[in-house]
Amino acid sequence: MVIYTYGVIDSKDRIDETIFGLEGAGVYNVSYRDIGVAVSELREKIQEISDANVLKHEEVIETLMTKFTALPIKFPTIFNTKEDLLSMVEFYYQDFKDNLAGLRNKVEFGMKVIWPQDTIKQRIINACNKSNHSLSISTDSKAKSFLKEKFKQQQIEKEFQEEANRCIAVVDDYFNKIATEKRLKKLQTDNLLLNAAYLVEKDKQDDFKKAFEQLKSTPGDLKFLFSGPWPCYNFITLTKKPSSVDYFNTEDMLNRLLAQQGFAQERNAV
Repeated sequence: MVIYTYGVIDSKDRIDETIFGLEGAGVYNVSYRDIGVAVSELREKIQEISDANVLKHEEVIETLMTKFTALPIKFPTIFNTKEDLLSMVEFYYQDFKDNLAGLRNKVEFGMKVIWPQDTIKQRIINACNKSNHSLSISTDSKAKSFLKEKFKQQQIEKEFQEEANRCIAVVDDYFNKIATEKRLKKLQTDNLLLNAAYLVEKDKQDDFKKAFEQLKSTPGDLKFLFSGPWPCYNFITLTKKPSSVDYFNTEDMLNRLLAQQGFAQERNAV
């Protein structure tokens, strides 16, 4: 038997609700001081990282969220013994306490902003060519022409980055007064202008969704992919990090969930 872990919760008490996890195994709480870890006992380590297993892992965490503050543990994290699990909890205990306090009564929303990079860049190039046309001199030497071309490319890239920052600022302004914290990643791929995660108090979820509806209705070239509420995948901060294992790097799992539910970058933009 091995111990499969779903998340850390802010309770040492028994989980009263009947919850079934991977392989239909019951979920119970392994307590340490005043917190605990929701786990199942499995016959052996997970052999297949399937969509069904990822969804079941997420389902358990979401169920736990209705009763507790929960810190999602990365799929699939397994311990061979209860002692190994408790050793991990002891190592991270103060980090867990701090995160549980900071994430209490909060959820995460995700948003991807898609823009037509080629179109945006072509507009900048056209404007740059127009403004520089009167400055071109046919008698320039090869060295001067080369330097002018390099300067032009730098100018185009600078204006492109400024346009990206401007668009991100406009989008982010809709949520700044609602979210308590945010994680913004710019231009991860050519057309992915912004990959954002926002931490929102549970009683402000409707405000956040209304702000998104307002953003979505504005004219322009941007398209939006919206998801949530989720467990707080992107807002767990650890001061202690072991050299070999990262139990809380859950971004890959969240990306898989988004893809499964139709939030792939290339489709279902709204």
